[in-house]
Amino acid sequence: MTKTGSPARRLVEAFGDCPALAAMYTEDVTWRLNHSLPANIAGPHVGKDAVCAFNEAVFTKIYEPGSVTVEILDELGDEASSVVRFVFHATSRRGNPYDVEYVLFAKTTGGLIHEVVELLDSHGSIEQHQGNTVGVPPTV
Repeated sequence: MTKTGSPARRLVEAFGDCPALAAMYTEDVTWRLNHSLPANIAGPHVGKDAVCAFNEAVFTKIYEPGSVTVEILDELGDEASSVVRFVFHATSRRGNPYDVEYVLFAKTTGGLIHEVVELLDSHGSIEQHQGNTVGVPPTV
């Protein structure tokens, strides 16, 4: 199987597929989000088991399974260190549409991801989970 795109791109394109995500991680992977978010979301989530549990919670408890898609806006980097800017589209478990812009950085060791830093419009995210359209990115 040929790898296409950067590690960051491959990671976000696998969102929602927890086994595919798990296959991309080192045993000591770390995943962190905005420090202003609650600790159970912001992390850092350290170690493959913790990161996989976090992914599972996100893609089964926060969003409707199967509803996640991503729209890549920008991509930079190489196999060692990469970043993507993307719009995360989904339906929340409350049934609300979710369309928030994110930036995700990924660093790899030996072809596997060992560090993820995910940044987002946290205000827009909170509002959209409440059913409000605050922070919806404009269509181009």
